[in-house]
Amino acid sequence: MKTTILASALLMSLTFSSFAQEPEKAGIKKPKQERKNMTADEKAQKGADWAAKKLGLNADQKAKWLAASKERIAANEPIKSKLQGSTTKEERMALHAQAKANNEKFDTTVKGFLTPEQAMVFEKIKKERQDGHRKKLKGQKEDESKELPPAIED
Repeated sequence: MKTTILASALLMSLTFSSFAQEPEKAGIKKPKQERKNMTADEKAQKGADWAAKKLGLNADQKAKWLAASKERIAANEPIKSKLQGSTTKEERMALHAQAKANNEKFDTTVKGFLTPEQAMVFEKIKKERQDGHRKKLKGQKEDESKELPPAIED
């Protein structure tokens, strides 16, 4: 009896550990640390590949996206490093404003070469990401579609 229980426990532990060894096959995203270690060119290429897939970019549009993305990443990298070391709220707000300006410049550049249909899809995806980020900041799950009820005051 004891050997049967021991054997089944061993079998179960081996089964679960074998599933834990294959995160990429299961479709799990890479850890944030691996994504942070990408070079600027790798980040820009990944973004261009994503845009080509989601928006249906042609080769010329993909090249323009890649150039605009490299420019944005190059402008935002020093800002990110300063943000990690900044201490004052005013300094952080100023750096965030600079990053926002760089991102808006990228959006303007991209919208200049996208077709109207591609621009609509791009705006839709961008809005969905913003809404998901806002919900995440508020502590809600992304798939919740309705607001939480107001708190009852005593």
